[in-house]
Amino acid sequence: MPDSHTPHRPPTDRAAETLGLPLDGETAIVAVVDEGLALIAGMGELPGSVQALLNGDPSAATQAAAVSWRRPDAPPELRSGFCALVSLAALGRGRLSSIVFRSPGHPKRYAFARRPVSLEAALQAVAEDAGPSASIVVDGIVEALLVGKTTARRLRAVAAMAQAVARPDGFVEVMGSDEDGDLFLQGWTADLVPGRARVLAIGAEPVLAELDSASFPREDLAGRSRGFAGIMCGPDRPDTSKLQKILFRSRDGWRAVAVYERRVLLEPRDVPAHVRAVLPRLTAPTDVLAKLKDAANRFDGRDTVSDLRLPVRLGIDFALMVDGGGVLVSGWLVDCEDHVRGVSLKVGRTGGRIDEGWTRQPRPDVTNAFLSDPLFGALDPNRHSHGFLAFLPRVATQVRDAAYLELQLDSGPAYRPLPLTRATPRQVLARLSGAVEARSAVAAHVVERQLGPMLQSMERRPAAGRVMGDDPVFDGSESTALIVGVDDGAAQVGVLLALLALEPATRAMPIVVAVREDGFDDVAGEVRRLGDFYGLKLRLVRAEGAEDVCDALEAGVKATTAEHLVLLCAHVLPRGTGWLPRLERAYRARGGKCLVSPTLLFEDDSIRWAGTMLDGEGTARGLNDRLVGYPRSAVNGAEPMEVTAGTAECCMLPRAAFESVEGFTRGYLGIAEKRLDLALKLRLGGTPSVWVPEVEMVCADETSGGPPGAAAATWHGLVRRVDRWAFDRRWSLAVANMRS
Repeated sequence: MPDSHTPHRPPTDRAAETLGLPLDGETAIVAVVDEGLALIAGMGELPGSVQALLNGDPSAATQAAAVSWRRPDAPPELRSGFCALVSLAALGRGRLSSIVFRSPGHPKRYAFARRPVSLEAALQAVAEDAGPSASIVVDGIVEALLVGKTTARRLRAVAAMAQAVARPDGFVEVMGSDEDGDLFLQGWTADLVPGRARVLAIGAEPVLAELDSASFPREDLAGRSRGFAGIMCGPDRPDTSKLQKILFRSRDGWRAVAVYERRVLLEPRDVPAHVRAVLPRLTAPTDVLAKLKDAANRFDGRDTVSDLRLPVRLGIDFALMVDGGGVLVSGWLVDCEDHVRGVSLKVGRTGGRIDEGWTRQPRPDVTNAFLSDPLFGALDPNRHSHGFLAFLPRVATQVRDAAYLELQLDSGPAYRPLPLTRATPRQVLARLSGAVEARSAVAAHVVERQLGPMLQSMERRPAAGRVMGDDPVFDGSESTALIVGVDDGAAQVGVLLALLALEPATRAMPIVVAVREDGFDDVAGEVRRLGDFYGLKLRLVRAEGAEDVCDALEAGVKATTAEHLVLLCAHVLPRGTGWLPRLERAYRARGGKCLVSPTLLFEDDSIRWAGTMLDGEGTARGLNDRLVGYPRSAVNGAEPMEVTAGTAECCMLPRAAFESVEGFTRGYLGIAEKRLDLALKLRLGGTPSVWVPEVEMVCADETSGGPPGAAAATWHGLVRRVDRWAFDRRWSLAVANMRS
């Protein structure tokens, strides 16, 4: 035993452990089952449940489960043998040297004739001594071991006991796991009774399972045995490649069905077809046949919806697999006579129903396609709600997993294979932008039930910055650095770099230009050319994994060690000179422990951003961008003031504060809510935002990342709706309780 409950077994050979049970009635053998359980066997008769005193100590009392058997040819004093399972928990750290059983009549003390033997040796000794009663004895021990929590070592003990007395009974000739992980078995046996049986699957590790089996005639067995087919399932699944035998309890003892050495191992998609082939010949109770029929009707890679003789058809527009586990599927379902009871999406062994929360969409094209089909005579020409959009989160997707939709019908399930394509959230919205109007009621439902949860379930790593080149005069050790985030091409950053070169303050400071990976090659050459031409101190960074300009900014921050950061998006341009010294003056005036932002103007000189403030009271309390659309003269003469949130599109802030809130939250598709989220995180972390009205920058709305053409407006509309949903889920309660 590995602990101190019993003495350690000396290094003896296995032959020495094949001795029988002690026959003096005063000694017994002991074997370790697991860390807290021992098997004790000897001569005498014990009841099924008996109190045991470990080492004869009343303070170390425990209840033991025992099995006894008759020894008809033995002397009167040795007419019974026993085997008991004894818990060692009451022993503490002591060693077990004897035991007292308080059986009816008088207590009986047993000393241990030797150190602990192996469990296999003890079971062999019990089986040999019990003779014809060995199966009954093993049954009693097995039942006692399976009471309560079954540990791996205890299950190994059960398997060892059953194998010690099991008689061979046929072979498994065909087997294979289906897509749900249940194991199909087919072979022959003499004693396996059709129905449900508890079995032990013996492989690399023993597994306790239930086998629902049916029988069928086998002419090649000459009536001595019969064929069987069944489904084995349980909380743990055996490794089919290492499965050796199946143990079960027959009417008169344990039996072992061995796995034939040259057995046929079916692929998961081949299992249903094999079950269908044997099903007509099977005999079994009704519930078992129903389970086998269910296994025969499982998905095997075929489209069975299109072959239905019912007015039910299903089509797939796209099925997108998103990062973090989840599938978004768009399609249509025609069911004019209400035959479909449910629709489920499954990927391998995971999945769930989607029809309870999907979004229905009008599809007049589907209606028109089936109006002339006689099978769909009940189709209403004025009812077009056949389309659907559904997101199923937490779906584990592996390379070999089959994806499909399952329709529940009264006649059984029907399937439609689902070709999955991996996609980012932006690509998902690009696919939807041509089908969903951003201002429609359908769009609101799509965001609430599908796109919002999809965005929330994603696991997206922060963008990583990879330095691709430094100007020889770039000094990464300076205390202040300008980080430029580039999202939309060389023309955009080219204008900004030219203006920065004309500003003495920015021309002299280190500038990190961080470019999104997918546009890096288009921008890198122009950035290097302009840096050399103007003599700028540039560091060029490839923002790997960045989805927008905010991610690019964060990658740029990681590429410098500067204590103070100036963040600037490439679509934001200085309106005049001297902007940075004035912004820095306001920053230093507050001890360098704030986020300072300038006024942002549209190209027509109207105000785009002049501070974000709390507005309203109670549940109606929200955040409002001040003075949007007003002429720039509306803020003439205004002094710097603290606002609820600044903007990361152009700001100066301490590096320590940025890192303390872990930068931008990667849970948005656009930058409007993303920059607002950062400012609120900084505010809650003790870094306020300050608006500096005298500093003016010019910019347009951020419009990058969407599809080209007419779908762009819909795409940006969906982005705003999804991001607002995500922002409200994250911040609505905090904003409602926030002080001005």
